Amino acid sequence: MEVTVRLHADFKEHVGTDTIRVSIDEDETVDTLLMRLSRRYPKLIEMVLDPTTGEVRESYDILLNGQRIQHIRGIHTKLKHKDEIAISPPAVKGSAAG
Repeated sequence: MEVTVRLHADFKEHVGTDTIRVSIDEDETVDTLLMRLSRRYPKLIEMVLDPTTGEVRESYDILLNGQRIQHIRGIHTKLKHKDEIAISPPAVKGSAAG
């Protein structure tokens, strides 16, 4: 079984790619996937997860097949074969003209 992790914006620079394919077990969840990724990309996970709660920082988004995991079961959301995870940093706010 395998999932695809897509990285947006600055994350691509930290990891060196915008797509990571990860083999998963049958009972894998988003949090166990993030733990696997932390072994290869510790800086990425430090940026995304709050170290005191272990939850996704409020300003970051993790999408599972286009839906925010916070609207499913958070980091405890179960994964299945061919799922696509998208990890996005906070949006950069532009200045208003005028």
